[in-house]
Amino acid sequence: MHAAGIELIGVDSHPGMVDRLRGRLPDTELVQSRIETLNLGRRFDLIIVPSNILCFVERLRAAANHLAANGSLAFELTNPYWLQAGASSGVRVEAFDHNGARFEVDYQLPDGRTVTQQAEIPLVWPDQVEGWLKLGAGLKLRRMFGRPDAEVETAPSFYVVAGR
Repeated sequence: MHAAGIELIGVDSHPGMVDRLRGRLPDTELVQSRIETLNLGRRFDLIIVPSNILCFVERLRAAANHLAANGSLAFELTNPYWLQAGASSGVRVEAFDHNGARFEVDYQLPDGRTVTQQAEIPLVWPDQVEGWLKLGAGLKLRRMFGRPDAEVETAPSFYVVAGR
């Protein structure tokens, strides 16, 4: 997007991630902040959020607060069906119920080491997204989709595009 000349603003709560991006895109506006407390004082036509960050309603609301009247909020959510089916190699589901999951994920670092991240998340089921968007942030579902080469039950995540 940056190479295409699109003006970007990057937000991350981790200073190391902000520093890394600053080295790669020195002319991009970068903000270190947790999304729950983010207030840029501006609204945007497009907000893109990866990695299940918006699974928490407070975060969804904070992102929606930055959305222009006709803007789109595009984000990724962890697929509960995938977790329920046992996930995949490198992911261990430790606890699961209809409302949430606790699991561990192994990541391979460039130097060959493996690190494990633990996560505990609320679950947003694909068939409940429309109501969750409306009640959580007053948003309407515009599109929901998964990876083109995967069934709903086997895809680790799915994608949502919403607006006002």
